Amino acid sequence: MQKEGPMAKAKSAPKKDEKSKNPSAAVTLDIVFVGPLLFVPAVDAGKIANVEVFSPCNGHHIGAVFLPGVIFSDAELDDPKCERWPEPETFSLLDPHSYTIALTQKKRSKQPTLPVSAIPDTNHKVKPERRLSSDWTVAIMVSGQLSMWTSHRLAKVRDGLLHGADAPTAEFISAMHRLRYEGVVAAELCGAATEPRAYLRSNIGKGGTLIVIGEIPYQSTLRHEREAIDAMAKLAGLELHLAEMAPSPFQSRLMNHVQSCGLSVVLV
Repeated sequence: MQKEGPMAKAKSAPKKDEKSKNPSAAVTLDIVFVGPLLFVPAVDAGKIANVEVFSPCNGHHIGAVFLPGVIFSDAELDDPKCERWPEPETFSLLDPHSYTIALTQKKRSKQPTLPVSAIPDTNHKVKPERRLSSDWTVAIMVSGQLSMWTSHRLAKVRDGLLHGADAPTAEFISAMHRLRYEGVVAAELCGAATEPRAYLRSNIGKGGTLIVIGEIPYQSTLRHEREAIDAMAKLAGLELHLAEMAPSPFQSRLMNHVQSCGLSVVLV
């Protein structure tokens, strides 16, 4: 019988290449949330099982956009002039009801579930000891194994800006959050319109970033910012009020993804 030679080995090589092009190859999906939102992680034995995000009733229009193949660096998310950040008109408005981002991930025995302690301390954290009200516009459940949570666009907590028993005690707070999911092979935005849902489904194989912005650009006023904080407090049963607007060189301009009108709150 003839021995297997180098040519026979070469013929088997393309099969490996074909496997590497499998459309179900695992990718990284970042979900970036921006604006005055309430984060409610479900915690099991100190680990984050899933995350639900609420937009309080504050008159904001909520938008979402998926950027296939785009993974922002920390520096880009912290940059108010990030060139790759999408324009407001590219966002699809979300209807006022609940959504689920259902992720299918390859099982990774070596990837531990993210502990709740991994949520950065540069957040306004409040213990979830009170019952949530129904005063929300949009609720988004992210169903998947979380591998990283980072916070960006930090703002210094200035004396006199916020007061009440549930005012933030940390030196800095953030209004932009990135939740990273590894090993994603499929994604569904349940509850969304046909077009954006189909776009996410057909392009998830490229990985990328799904951005949910809690406020489409508007002209900022003290009344508007107070309503945003009051709505957040009412939703979570918090004693929290806004005394005055934070000084900003952008107050005379339309707000953008950097200059959001209120902080986010994490119930942990």
